[in-house]
Amino acid sequence: MAPPPPLQGEAFHDPSNTGPRPTPQIPTGGTFSVYAATHIHAPPAAVYDALLDIQKWKEWNTFVFDVTITAHPHAHHTGLRMMEGTNMLFHVAMTPDDRATTSKEACSHVEPLKPKAVHGPKAVTRIRWNLHNAAVMAPGFVIKAERVNEIEEAEGGGTLYRTWETFGGLAAKTVKKKHEQNLKDRFADWCADLKKYVEGKQAGGQSGVGGEASTAATSS
Repeated sequence: MAPPPPLQGEAFHDPSNTGPRPTPQIPTGGTFSVYAATHIHAPPAAVYDALLDIQKWKEWNTFVFDVTITAHPHAHHTGLRMMEGTNMLFHVAMTPDDRATTSKEACSHVEPLKPKAVHGPKAVTRIRWNLHNAAVMAPGFVIKAERVNEIEEAEGGGTLYRTWETFGGLAAKTVKKKHEQNLKDRFADWCADLKKYVEGKQAGGQSGVGGEASTAATSS
C-alpha cells in the first residue's frame, strides 16, 4: 500500500490530524506528525527569544520540563542558548505521572529573526531540531524525527506560532501507536505554556531581548 500524501492546506493546520507533514529532512512527511499552533499577544522577538533560551524552558515548559546541553559551539560561554550545532538532552513529561523520559536532540537550523518590515508580509522565521540519531545509536531507517517551529508576525499585531514534529522510519508506527494521543496533548500544552509565559513577561515589562537572540542565532 502506498503511503498517504503529505498534508496540505486546511488539513495541514488541523491539530486533530496526525497525517504526514513534510519537513526539510523528512520531505515525504514520514509515517505521522503532530501539529499545534497559537496566537501570542507579543512581538515575534519575544517568542523567538523564549524558544532559543533553552536553559529557561524549565520556567514555562511542562512538556520538556528541562534541557541539558551536551555539546555547544560556544561551550565555554555562559548563558548558552540554542543555535545550530547545539546537542541537547530533553527531559520529557509524556504524561503528568511520567517524567523519566529523555530524548537526545540536535539543533539543525536557526534563522535570524525576519521582521515583516524588512522581509515582507509573509516573513516566517524557522527553528528546527532533530532526533540525534548518532547519539541514540539508531539509524534513520529505524527511527527519525524532525521538529519545526515557525514564527510569523500576525496581521494586526502579535505573533502566529506554529510547530509540528514528523516521525519516520520502521519504528515510527510503534511510536504512533504508543504515544500519538499523548503527543497531541503535550503539543497543545507546549503552545499554551509558551503563550502564557511570553504574554506574562510582556505584561510584566520583561520581554525577551530579541536583538540578543538574533545575534546568538547568526553566530553559528
